[in-house]
Amino acid sequence: MVNAASGKPAIRIRAAAVILNKKNELLLVNHVKNNKSYWLFPGGGVEYGEKISAAIMRELKEELSIAGAVLKNPVFMHETIFPQKKRHIFNIYFRVILGKKTGVSVNPEKILKGACFINREKFRKIRFYPVIKNVILKMWKKGFTENRGFIDAGIET
Repeated sequence: MVNAASGKPAIRIRAAAVILNKKNELLLVNHVKNNKSYWLFPGGGVEYGEKISAAIMRELKEELSIAGAVLKNPVFMHETIFPQKKRHIFNIYFRVILGKKTGVSVNPEKILKGACFINREKFRKIRFYPVIKNVILKMWKKGFTENRGFIDAGIET
């Protein structure tokens, strides 16, 4: 994506969902690029003219067939900058509550390799982006109920 006025790469806005199940496990999605597997919060890019709340719900439906979820409070924001790839992503994370009968299934036409709820012990062992596991673990202890504001973790490589 390129900024029309400056000709420089544009900042991408990504909306993501923080979802816990009744066992206090966190829903993450698995991507594989260049034979490298990593995990993220479910979500995706906000389209021009689209509200962030609508983008989260659209992404949950497209990627995981989730409908009827309830968007709650914003939990935190984080930016990821990859200078060598000319990518700059501003991430906004919201707490999302699933309905009692909401199922999760990966849409086979999308780029996801998988999705699952994981506990804290497994979370500590996986490759997770953004690289802020310690902050996530602290928020997880409190059920992601507090808004941590902007988390600055530096430039990614």
